[in-house]
Amino acid sequence: MASWTGRSKGGVLGYKIVVGSLRIFGLSNTYFLLKIISFYYYLFAGEPKKHILDFYQNRLGLSPLEAKKLCKSNFYLLAQSILDKIALAMGLGSDIFYQQKGEDELIRMAKSGRGGFVFSAHVGNWDIAGNLLQNLDVPLNVLMYENEEEKLNEYLDRIGSKPNFNIIPIKDDMSHLVKIYKHYKQNELICINADRFLPGAKTITADFLNSKAHFPEGPFSIVNKLKADYTFIFAVKSSRFGYEFSATKPRKAEGNITDILENYVECLEEKVKHHPEQWFNYYDFYQAPPK
Repeated sequence: MASWTGRSKGGVLGYKIVVGSLRIFGLSNTYFLLKIISFYYYLFAGEPKKHILDFYQNRLGLSPLEAKKLCKSNFYLLAQSILDKIALAMGLGSDIFYQQKGEDELIRMAKSGRGGFVFSAHVGNWDIAGNLLQNLDVPLNVLMYENEEEKLNEYLDRIGSKPNFNIIPIKDDMSHLVKIYKHYKQNELICINADRFLPGAKTITADFLNSKAHFPEGPFSIVNKLKADYTFIFAVKSSRFGYEFSATKPRKAEGNITDILENYVECLEEKVKHHPEQWFNYYDFYQAPPK
């Protein structure tokens, strides 16, 4: 059974081809190239394809034919989301726009002078929100695993693909906890994707789409201990160049980690049901962590 390893798929050569196309032919024409690439990936994806089809059929109740059609769309949309993110960071994404639902709530939380935590997940283009949002007036810090190939990171840095948010890398020495506390005390926002964990991490269980799933305990524990404000944000693709950004009304952690997790799972379920084609977790999401 496969679990998430913390490593991304794709090599530098593929990124070079796509970025070259983006620079020469523009965003729209590069989408056509991605359609070909994503279909090739669909044919030979192996384990990722197997797990996403299983998720669609056994968790969402789709027929095999519906699941295969949705899987093709899923791979294409993933490729688009990566390209959109790079295009925005390079200043080549002028066609990309977003409609908001709840952005005012996030802005209100950002300007409260208390800082806060922003939970998201790998549904839609979770980190494109950081590149699109321009009205926060406080720094946005995104917690990330050091899971990318060094050569790929170096290449993206070289071409000027820089995100509009600060990255806090998750390290084995737990130094990221000090940075989280520091930025929170500076009344900044901390964004955490709480739908994945690496082997060995502490987890907490919740009912997700009528089955038991495991989520990382750390993010919920941090917010709970700090009794901080928190909200859930998502940015899902809604049209060719458009995204729909949503943020829930902020809540305050009251000392019960289970409440925070249940609120998160409820919101995550709603997004997955409305946008199953943008579920970008390509492993056995329900696999129990090794003991």
